[in-house]
Amino acid sequence: TFYCPGFYKFGNRRYHCWNRYGHGDINVVEALAQSCDVFFYQTGEKLGVDALARYANGSGLGRPTGIRLAHERSGLIPTSSWKKKRFHEAWQAGETLSISIGQGFNLVTPLQMAVFIAAVGNNGTLYRPRLVKSIQDAKGQVIRGIEPEISGGLPASKQNLAIVRKGLFDVVQGNRGTARRIRLPGVDIAGKTGTAQVF
Repeated sequence: TFYCPGFYKFGNRRYHCWNRYGHGDINVVEALAQSCDVFFYQTGEKLGVDALARYANGSGLGRPTGIRLAHERSGLIPTSSWKKKRFHEAWQAGETLSISIGQGFNLVTPLQMAVFIAAVGNNGTLYRPRLVKSIQDAKGQVIRGIEPEISGGLPASKQNLAIVRKGLFDVVQGNRGTARRIRLPGVDIAGKTGTAQVF
């Protein structure tokens, strides 16, 4: 649990939460549901850039998904050594706060995010995306089925994934979820809201 007063003071700078009045004391399920930036600033600071990168890379971000299409981009999950090599500068601790909420140097593709969130939903298995489900003859008979191909697994326990799924469920179904307005009667929806980066 962290406390969110609407900002996080780091050095001589304030990193703001989208909720300028703050969320108060908030745990990870509530932070996901209410999209509390301050919770994730503090989590990222405690982990550090290189640990965040290990988890992100292990979740399929910052590397090609392996879909059989030309020109797939890998994106970028920054590390302290990457910045040193790329800019000849040391990683600054404040930069970790930005990447903790998916901004800063982070670059991921929509397909990477789709593969990642599917793995969260299916209890941790990463699958290589594919374009073809089966090959059929002119009469509609399946000549060849294309079996799912596992490309890895999320670096998280089943218990931790259950916590994340609860937070994502509460984004839509919870009373204070940031996407509660999209609820549909009789349909359970999970999700996650986000904000475009502003410089």
